[in-house]
Amino acid sequence: MKTTLTAREIADEATRLDNDVNGNPRYYLPVFMFVNGAGEMYRPKGCSKYRGKRYGAGWVFQSYNLEYDIRNALESRV
Repeated sequence: MKTTLTAREIADEATRLDNDVNGNPRYYLPVFMFVNGAGEMYRPKGCSKYRGKRYGAGWVFQSYNLEYDIRNALESRV
């Protein structure tokens, strides 16, 4: 079963984290939100690894416009 999510659907599932030390907004996204055509998970462009324990494996986007950054990450994998 092959499912692909749009940038808007992924952004809606994002969990807001505390701001970083410079005051920039951060968002957590689970690792399973980014799956390529072969069903393998991948690291999207422009994010860092989530190192906390509360939410599990995932990625952190530092963004003022999350949907735009996710769209760029999805387009860069092609």
